[in-house]
Amino acid sequence: MEIVPGSPDDWEAVIRRHLAAGEHARVTFERPSMTPAEMAESIGVSRATIQRRILAGEIRSERRGNRHRIPLDEVERFRRVYVREMADGLGIDF
Repeated sequence: MEIVPGSPDDWEAVIRRHLAAGEHARVTFERPSMTPAEMAESIGVSRATIQRRILAGEIRSERRGNRHRIPLDEVERFRRVYVREMADGLGIDF
């Protein structure tokens, strides 16, 4: 079960109900994020481009096991940078 900001679920009641049923509960917190492939698709570049930028330190990512996850705020930050790079490369002032 996932409870997200603005969810109508009362998380305490949900946990209590599951514990009362003899189930175990594990609560984790994570920031919304994307995989490199999801980010690439949303920006319109290749996954390899995103991977290169991560390895170069141009995109901040978090490791989960052997996978990278990019927080949504970092996706938006990089999108602005990338658009500016493209505009500068084309000589167009947005």
